[in-house]
Amino acid sequence: MEMRGGDLEVAALALWPDLAREMGEEAGLWRAVPLARREDARVARVLLRLDGPEGRRLVLKHQARPVVPDKFADGIAAHMAVQEVWPEGLPVLRAVDLERQACVMDHLPARPLSVLLEGAPLETQAALLRRAGAWMDGFHRALPGEARVFQPKFTIRFLRSVMGELRAGERRVAEPERFLDCAAALCAMQPDFEGQETVTAQTHGDLHQRNLVLDETRCWGVDFAGGRVVPVGHDIARLLTDYAILHAPKETIPKGQVLPLEAQSAFFEGYGLVGPGDPSVQLLLSNRVLAEWWGLPAREAERSRAQARRFERLMALVDRVFG
Repeated sequence: MEMRGGDLEVAALALWPDLAREMGEEAGLWRAVPLARREDARVARVLLRLDGPEGRRLVLKHQARPVVPDKFADGIAAHMAVQEVWPEGLPVLRAVDLERQACVMDHLPARPLSVLLEGAPLETQAALLRRAGAWMDGFHRALPGEARVFQPKFTIRFLRSVMGELRAGERRVAEPERFLDCAAALCAMQPDFEGQETVTAQTHGDLHQRNLVLDETRCWGVDFAGGRVVPVGHDIARLLTDYAILHAPKETIPKGQVLPLEAQSAFFEGYGLVGPGDPSVQLLLSNRVLAEWWGLPAREAERSRAQARRFERLMALVDRVFG
């Protein structure tokens, strides 16, 4: 098999014969085509599409760095646990090399939710979020948890630790005084979330918009990170805050809210395990806005182009959420 590409692609391709043998396939009958890659100071990851006999297609994923085989194994284990009970919700894994951080799975003729949302009118965004909500509902029911009294103290305790680090000069955040005001306002709301019931489930662990892919009728989840059994608001907040920052028309978001009402209503038409008033959803949506804030470089000069774009849109969302 030959393919033009850089070192990442070559490294991934070198793993294919062993993976093909595990599947009972003849490696030389498949042609590799670069599909996606990420290469920066922290991450080097590549996806190759493999075109084989009888029109079959697979995807080979290889993570060259970071070298964290235990974490990679956790993600694979989470994927396989879902595959066991809900195979229609994700691409089926066909072969895995845990030590060299590679796997082969079915190819999906689909596009990421992030691509479909970009530039779309709010009505179209709402329709896509309804489908995303339906996928997340199926996923959370596939490996269910239990009803539980929500305890906001854990989220607020960590937020207060971030505030303490900032005041002590141990952490840097853009517009620190404004951040502290917003964080203090959220901490003051802790009593509003006490004593209410939520629902737990096995969570995805990294459910941003690029990890949901859709075709005309179906939706799949990818890149499971081996999340914990925690309130479902963790996955919901991760996905919906990502949407709110990058795609939601900010002028349509009511003051004090994270989402346009049309988008929120549509998502929860698809997702039925809890509603928008669930305490884990309410608290973690606002907390996720703050987490995105402290997660970006404090100095403008240190932000990449993508980070600069994200920060600008994040600040517009902060205006709506915290005033």
